[in-house]
Amino acid sequence: MIEKRLASGEVAYYWNPHVADVRAGFSIGREKLGQDYSAAIERARTLNRLLDAWREGNGTVPVSPATSTIYGTLGWLFDRYRESAAFAKVSARSKPEYERALRRIEDVPTKLGFPAAQLPLASISTGAVDKLFEAVKNGPRGRRERQANLSMDIARRAWKIVQRLHSDVVPIANPFVGVEKNLAKAVKPAATRAEVYALAHALKELGEPHLGAAALICFEWHQRPEHVVARGEITWADWRPADMPQHVRIRHPKTGALVWLPLEDEDGPLYPDIEAYLAALPKLGLPIVLTSGERGASRPYAMVYAQRRVREAREKAGLAAHVTLDACRHGGMTELGDAGVSEQGIMALSGHKTPAAARPYVKKTDVQRLEAARLRRAWVSANG
Repeated sequence: MIEKRLASGEVAYYWNPHVADVRAGFSIGREKLGQDYSAAIERARTLNRLLDAWREGNGTVPVSPATSTIYGTLGWLFDRYRESAAFAKVSARSKPEYERALRRIEDVPTKLGFPAAQLPLASISTGAVDKLFEAVKNGPRGRRERQANLSMDIARRAWKIVQRLHSDVVPIANPFVGVEKNLAKAVKPAATRAEVYALAHALKELGEPHLGAAALICFEWHQRPEHVVARGEITWADWRPADMPQHVRIRHPKTGALVWLPLEDEDGPLYPDIEAYLAALPKLGLPIVLTSGERGASRPYAMVYAQRRVREAREKAGLAAHVTLDACRHGGMTELGDAGVSEQGIMALSGHKTPAAARPYVKKTDVQRLEAARLRRAWVSANG
């Protein structure tokens, strides 16, 4: 970092890569760092890390357009957010989605001939954000409403976080607040108990009994498919362990929740169907759901392969296209709603932290409507 005294007598800071690195192909040139020393030091450290990574990779490390934007631009703001404590708290599962959401905005071309990442923050009005929103919605394969909504939400969050850290650079008025988003979204279908068990037995007949167990675990114990199938989050040691022999331990990596589900009460087993299925399942390793690989080695399923086998089993069993592993989880939670379980009870079983997060999984069904109508009729009769 170098400093230069301006005509006004104030000092401004700049970052310059070595000429030899630029000639060798390093793509970030001289950058203005502004007049705030602490902010300049922070940005210079980021640029130095990029330069070091480029050198270590012998020119093979890609440099994103956002990191080469100058101080005080939208790309600079998103970079500061990526380096913030708030972004560090985002789960590893969600970070790639956050990155894609921000990149969709950064890559929008402007009439000035450069991407939106290089727009000065002071020039970004609510009208400019509306135009960015419309541009993001028009993806290379058509409309992408949900992705555009997510981009606006994360950009609004980024502006709020960085404005607090750099109040001298980021305007206090957040132009991403109040964007008129299209919140209508398709409701994911839910599989019924009969469909889920038919899928599990069809998978078993195809030689994939452990994948059948995954369908039942998603339905009965509300675990996410990717955690059961690809990550082996539920193990044989979790099912009726010696220290908790009447429970199964369910981990939810997305929320960090650990749920001990009771498997029986004084009247007997609460999940007899899935436990009977698991009792007959061969143990291929510590995780319950594994597939046999070459030479007998066992490993977690690749999601693409698992989804293909589910499609084949679904066709074999004559099931509708909506019967997926994801629909099994939605179906299990919808069954809780049909059973009249309270929101607190549903959250206690599913590991969701808020009612708002759990509600989309519990579909509105005729069973629930009928029960509600019966309750109303009973009230009318008692108070009429």
